[in-house]
Amino acid sequence: MTTGFRTLGKPFTTFLVAETVSAAGTMVAVVALPLIAIEQLQASAFVVGLLEALQWLPAAILGLLLGALVDRSQQRCRMILVTANFGRVASLSAVPVAAQLELLTLPVLLALAFTTGVFTAMSQSAFTPYLRQVVPSNDYASATGSMQAGRSAARVVGPAVGGLLVALIGASNTLFITAGCFLICAVALLTIVGQAAPPPPPRRRLTIEIGEGLGALRSSRILMWITMGAATANLLLSASGALDILYLSRDLGVASDTIGFVLTAGGVGGLTAALVSGRLISRYGLGKVATFAFVFTAPSSLLLPATQSGSSVALFAVGVFTVSFGIALGGVALMTLRLHFTPPHLQGRVSSVSQVLNAATIPVGAVLGGAMAELLGTRSALVVLAVGYIAFAIVFVCSPIRTVVPVPNPGQVENPTSSATKGTD
Repeated sequence: MTTGFRTLGKPFTTFLVAETVSAAGTMVAVVALPLIAIEQLQASAFVVGLLEALQWLPAAILGLLLGALVDRSQQRCRMILVTANFGRVASLSAVPVAAQLELLTLPVLLALAFTTGVFTAMSQSAFTPYLRQVVPSNDYASATGSMQAGRSAARVVGPAVGGLLVALIGASNTLFITAGCFLICAVALLTIVGQAAPPPPPRRRLTIEIGEGLGALRSSRILMWITMGAATANLLLSASGALDILYLSRDLGVASDTIGFVLTAGGVGGLTAALVSGRLISRYGLGKVATFAFVFTAPSSLLLPATQSGSSVALFAVGVFTVSFGIALGGVALMTLRLHFTPPHLQGRVSSVSQVLNAATIPVGAVLGGAMAELLGTRSALVVLAVGYIAFAIVFVCSPIRTVVPVPNPGQVENPTSSATKGTD
């Protein structure tokens, strides 16, 4: 049985609220940033993909280094998160300021997107180690489910609010709201007390410490499948996601406020998955939930390119809802497995290896999506990517993840012959 988030303690509850507010701001920016490029700066499909890519590129470049530095100073994870949020306040606020001064150009927008990505990489490196500090190991599934619920709730509110704000005050001014969300998150994190961090490890060369994180992945089939599976899914879904707003706005002529409401379906799907994840994991086990969540929902990605203008835009919302449900449900199970199978002193480095691969595939996917749209047309590109995602889900459901059982002590190497059980957390 999993526990409700209220029983996980005040530090976790404050962390949950802070991350939910931050996620809401991120989702507002997800709508506003591409619309700034498309409507104000007349960007091409390739540049729209590049804008998405630059927000993730710093994580690919700096992730391993940041993970090693976080593991050296896990007592300061909270302050790393605070600093990252203040940094995002500054970089995102600079966009509307530049617009007001008539200095906003595509190079300026791309540079600020990259800077925001640097601070996002810092936040991601510290997130998993800090989560482990504020909850006990038997509550990992409940904690990750609650975090996913918060993020999904933000996805429900964020796109709709983002679309309305763009219509009311303009896309660039909307980023002031996003900056305000990150500011609230930083202040909330400053109020947290009582977290317990592991003692700092002995200092060695960074290359040796980074190698330990890579070695942990090589020695565990489960961690390797989790990492590579997430990276593959991110590659395909980021390529598709980079085209969503472009397809709705340019190909179908959907208004910005309607785009926000359509994308809200993704948040509803993720929230629904987060709310039922504990029950499903208790009944079927982490491994089966982690794999079947993808294979059962992947075919609905074909609904996105099947959408026509007019009332059939509802098909797009249904597709986004179902795909997001599968991503969120599988994500809760996979993150819980990673927490169980990673030793405490390696959390930052193993998390960052995953972050680097995911972050590397996201910009590649975003640029790939933009290039495919230029070459094949947006609708055809979405069809090809949907077929690729279905193929990935079929392969992943045949992986050893499906039959894995979490070990009693976090970080212990798994038994490859384990079979799934109920009530894993």
